[in-house]
Amino acid sequence: MIAIIKANFNAHITDLLLAGCIDELDSRNEKYKVFECAGAVETVVFANRVIATNQYGAVIVIGAIIQGDTDHYEYVCQYVTQGFATIAATQLTPVIFGILTTQNEALAYERAAVDKMNKGQEFAITAIEMIESFKTV
Repeated sequence: MIAIIKANFNAHITDLLLAGCIDELDSRNEKYKVFECAGAVETVVFANRVIATNQYGAVIVIGAIIQGDTDHYEYVCQYVTQGFATIAATQLTPVIFGILTTQNEALAYERAAVDKMNKGQEFAITAIEMIESFKTV
């Protein structure tokens, strides 16, 4: 079973990523459960909590951090990246970092739209590959 944690901040982007992710998992008959939380920052602690349940073979974290007019973008990107680096180094469950960090909304949309490069599909494929890889260890 795969856990998917979707940030609701920038939902117009994260909803598209989630749709691509779910489509891919459904096409492969993979079981999953979707969780939602406030924003990208909150996905860090939420992922830690989900991992602690020992119920999931992988966790996919979906979020979108889009640069604005202030330095807030830099701090959020730093916090989220460091948070998931720590989780990856200390936990035995693979976490797929599906957090877009883009300079503008157009770039985020390009990576999220189902008729474009939808990274959500890639997140699902990576989770499946990591689950299979962990079985060989």
